[in-house]
Amino acid sequence: MTDSVIALRPKMMSVAYRMLGSVADAEDAVQDAFVRYQTAGGVSSPEGFLIRTTTRICIDRLRERKRREYVGPWVPEPVETRGASRGDALAESLTQAFLLLLERLTPDERAAFLLRTVFDYEYAEIGAAVGKTEAAARQLVSRSRGRLGLDGHRRFPAAPERAGGLAERFLAACRSGDVKAVEAMLAEDAEVHPDGGGKASAARVVIRGRNKVARFLTGVLRKRWYQEVEVATVNGEPGLVFRSGDAIAAVMSVRVEGVVRAVYIAVNPEKLGRWSAAEIE
Repeated sequence: MTDSVIALRPKMMSVAYRMLGSVADAEDAVQDAFVRYQTAGGVSSPEGFLIRTTTRICIDRLRERKRREYVGPWVPEPVETRGASRGDALAESLTQAFLLLLERLTPDERAAFLLRTVFDYEYAEIGAAVGKTEAAARQLVSRSRGRLGLDGHRRFPAAPERAGGLAERFLAACRSGDVKAVEAMLAEDAEVHPDGGGKASAARVVIRGRNKVARFLTGVLRKRWYQEVEVATVNGEPGLVFRSGDAIAAVMSVRVEGVVRAVYIAVNPEKLGRWSAAEIE
C-alpha cells in the first residue's frame, strides 16, 4: 500500500472507534478493511472505499454484539486525548456520555449519524456506506437525531479548560471520605457507570443519585486498591488513571457541567490494555 493510503488509518480508526466504542475492535475492523482493499483491485478512490468498508464491517460487528450478554454496565473503552486540535463535533463525539447515547441507535442509524454529523460526509456517500439510497440515508440521519433528542444544538459540549482541576479536587474529596464534600460537587441526578465486564470486581448496576454516588465513590477510593494515580484527559474530559505496579488498574473520567454530572470507571482489564496507544482523532 502507498503512504497516502496508510495515512488514512487514523481517520478509519476514528470512525471505527465511535461506531464500536472499543479500540481493539476498531483496530480489527480497520485491519480487515485494509485486507479487503489490497484484494479489491482497481479502486479509484481509496478513502471512499476504505471508509465505506470500515463502516460496513463495524455495522456487522454491532449486530453481532447485540446478540451477546455483557456483565454489568457497559462503558466505552477509554482513550487518552492529548489536546490535539479538533472541531466541536469531533471533540463532542469522543465523550463517553455521547458514545453511550449512541447505544440507542441501530447500527445503520449510528453509522449514518456519525458519518454525517461528525465526519461531514454527503448523503450519497453515506448511502453507499450503509447500502441504501441517498434518500434512505437522509431518513436515517433524521430519525437518529430524533431518537437522540438532538435539535441542532450540541448535547455534550467538550468540558471547558477550567474543568481539568476539578478531577484532582474531586479525587481528594472522595479519598478523604468526606461524603458531604463530594455531594457538594455532584449534580442531584449524578451517576456512576462502573464497568468490570465480569472480568474485575465492580458494581453491576449504574449508581444513581447524589448521596448514593458520593457514598459509593468515597467507599471505593478509600480502599486504596491502587498504588499511584495521575491526572489525564480521557475522551476529551478530565480523568484519572489508577496504576498498580506497571499495570493500569482503572481509568476514570468525569463529566463536568458546572458540577460533576457523571463518572465513568473502566476496570475491565480488556479495556485498559490499549490506553494511551490508540490512534483516535
